[in-house]
Amino acid sequence: MTKVKDSHNELVPALVMDELYKSFGNLEVLRGVSISADKGDIISVIGASGSGKSTMLRCINLLELPDSGNIWIDGELIHLKRKGRKGLIPESSKQIERIRSTVDMVFQDFNLWSHMTVMQNVVEAPRYVLKQTKSEASDRAGFILNRVGLFEKKDEYPAHLSGE
Repeated sequence: MTKVKDSHNELVPALVMDELYKSFGNLEVLRGVSISADKGDIISVIGASGSGKSTMLRCINLLELPDSGNIWIDGELIHLKRKGRKGLIPESSKQIERIRSTVDMVFQDFNLWSHMTVMQNVVEAPRYVLKQTKSEASDRAGFILNRVGLFEKKDEYPAHLSGE
């Protein structure tokens, strides 16, 4: 397993979640969830519908705010502060933007732009979020599509893909 190096050149996990709790009203969804993953690890999150799998994943990049716990990305603690009686909020929106630009997530109910090809859909975020050139984003998108076996579909529109 490959680990990333922190600012002191020490090897650290790519992701650490420690004692994460999240409730929606009286429904406690995450109860002290802890996980660690090294760069390149493939982890399956398995559970019944409504058991908190998506909530846990959404907490990694703070699309959901945990009630308590800590999250580290590449050895960097995501700084959160207490919000009122319950819950946490980011201390720095710049830190969250920077971390979100390095963490990828595929949504359970994905929505592709129907007027754009597969390649155009994959290129869009790196161009506008990461400010990559069209050439850089296209090269990386081609590599990713090839890696997941979809390069042959790069010029197709979402309506012509299975599962749509």
